[in-house]
Amino acid sequence: MNLKLVYRALRKISDWTVYGFYSEVYVEGTENVPNDGPIIIASNHANEIIDVATLAVTIPQRRHVSFWAKSTLFTNPVFRSILSSSGAIPVQRNPNRDDGSSKAALFRSSSIALASGKVIAVFSEGASYTEPTIVQVLSGTAWAAVEYTRWRRKEHDAGKDVVIVPVGLVYTDKATFDSGLRVQYGTPIRMSDYVEELFDVPPGANPDDVAYRVVQKVTQRIEQQLFAMTINASDWETLYAAETLRAIVAPQLVLKDWVSVSQQLVDLLSDPAPSSPLGRAKESLIKYYSLLHYTSLSHSDLVSLPSCVSRIHYIMELALPSLSTIILAPFYAPALLLHLPACVAAELMLKVLSIREEPEGFGQYRAVGGGFGAGVAAAALLWHGRLMEWVSSQPRGWVGSCLSYLAVGWIIVRCYARLAPGLHRRLKRALVSYRILLGVLSPRDPGLDVGPYTKLPPPPPSNAFIRRHGRTSSEFWDKREKEGNREAPPPVAGRKLVRAVLEQREETERVVKSVLEEVGLRNLDL
Repeated sequence: MNLKLVYRALRKISDWTVYGFYSEVYVEGTENVPNDGPIIIASNHANEIIDVATLAVTIPQRRHVSFWAKSTLFTNPVFRSILSSSGAIPVQRNPNRDDGSSKAALFRSSSIALASGKVIAVFSEGASYTEPTIVQVLSGTAWAAVEYTRWRRKEHDAGKDVVIVPVGLVYTDKATFDSGLRVQYGTPIRMSDYVEELFDVPPGANPDDVAYRVVQKVTQRIEQQLFAMTINASDWETLYAAETLRAIVAPQLVLKDWVSVSQQLVDLLSDPAPSSPLGRAKESLIKYYSLLHYTSLSHSDLVSLPSCVSRIHYIMELALPSLSTIILAPFYAPALLLHLPACVAAELMLKVLSIREEPEGFGQYRAVGGGFGAGVAAAALLWHGRLMEWVSSQPRGWVGSCLSYLAVGWIIVRCYARLAPGLHRRLKRALVSYRILLGVLSPRDPGLDVGPYTKLPPPPPSNAFIRRHGRTSSEFWDKREKEGNREAPPPVAGRKLVRAVLEQREETERVVKSVLEEVGLRNLDL
C-alpha cells in the first residue's frame, strides 16, 4: 500500500481524535519549523498515542512525520504492517538487552529518512509517564542528530544540515473531553553550529569522546527548552496546590498564558514555611483539592454557586434550569442521541482496555471510544431513521445513493461535533447540580470523619522505564516513594462530603484572598 495513503488515513483519524476530543487546541511557534529539509522533533510525552496524533496534525505544512516507536509493537503482524507503511522506525526500549546492533540500525534508518528531507519525531523522555515534572530527557534525540551529521560526512551527502525543534505539549486535563491542549514549537537547534566541533578533532583525541560532548550540549539545550515550555513542580503536593490556586484566581485563563501563569503559581507555592502565609494557603488548597478529588468535583463546578451552605439558595440555584438551556433544548435533543452512546462507549473502553496504574493512557481510550460510539450511533440513526427512507426514495443510481448516504452522514456528524461540547457541559452541569443538591439536602453523617479525605490521594505509580538518576535528585525520588506509600481512605458516597467541600471552598477562597493581598497579587502575570 502506498506510504502516503496509509499515513494520510492515520492523520485524518488523528484530526478527528485531537480536534474532536479537545475543545481548544492552541498552537504556538510554527514559524520555528522549516518548510523543508531534515527535522527532528523532540517532544515531551505525557499522553501516549494522543501525543503522536497531536504532532501529526499540528506540524506546519502538514509534513509527513516518521515516529520512533517501541520495537515490541512491530512483533504483531497487523501493527507491523501499519507502522511500517506509515514510516515508523522501531526502537529497542530496553538498552540493557542491546549489544549495540539495534542502536546502529535505529540511527541508520533515521539517517536515511533524514537524508531524504523527512521529519522524524522523537519523544525525548523515552517513555510516556505521569509525574509532577519532567524527570528525564534522554540523549537519543541528540545522538540521532550527531549520527546523521557523521553519516553525511561519511557518505559525502550534500543535503541540508538537520534541525532539532523541541516541542512542549501541555494539556489542561489530558484524559477529559472538552478540555484544552497547548502545543509550542520551540527555538530550532541547528546541528550546523556543531559541525566544526564535531569534525575538527584535536590530535590524539577520540572522535567518539568529542561526539559524546556534543551530544551532552545538544541534550542540555533540548532539556532547557522542554522545561521552559511545560509545567514542572518538585512534588505532587505543590502541583495540586498550584492547580487549585489557578482555578480560583484565574478561572478564565487562556491557553496562550496557561504555562507561564501555572509555573508562576508553582514557583510561588514551592517550599514555603508551614507557618508562613503561603504555607497556610498551601495547606488550605491541599485540603480543598483532596475533598474535590474524593467527590469527583472540580472548582469550576462550584464557581456559580453561593458560598454559604443554605438549602434555599442551592435549591433555587441548582433545581431551576437556565433560560439558555430551555431555549437550546430542542437543538440539543438530536445531538443527545449520539452523545450518550459516545459517553458510554468512552467509559466502557476506558474500563476494559486501560491499565489503572497508567493514567497517561486514559485519554486515548476515551477519545477513541467516544468517536466509535458516536459513529455507530450516527450509522444506526441513518439506517433505521426516516433519513434512510428519504434518501432511498430519491431517483438516482447506486453510486448516487452511496454519495447521498455519505453526505447525510457527514452532515449529522458535523452538526454533532458543533453541539457536543456545549451539550456535554450542560449535561455535566445538570449531573453536578443533582449531586450537590442531594448532598446539601441530606442530613450530616455524625459517624463520618472528614479528616482523612482532606489528605492528598495516592499519586499515580511511577513508570518502570524511568531512570532514577540524572536531572532528578535522590530527594525527589525519596519523597516520591513516600507519596506512593500513602493509602487512600475508605470509599464514601460523594454526597456525604459535599457540605465539607463547600465549607472548605469558602475557607480556602478567604485564605487565598488574604495571602495574595499580603504577598502581592500584582506580582503575578494574571
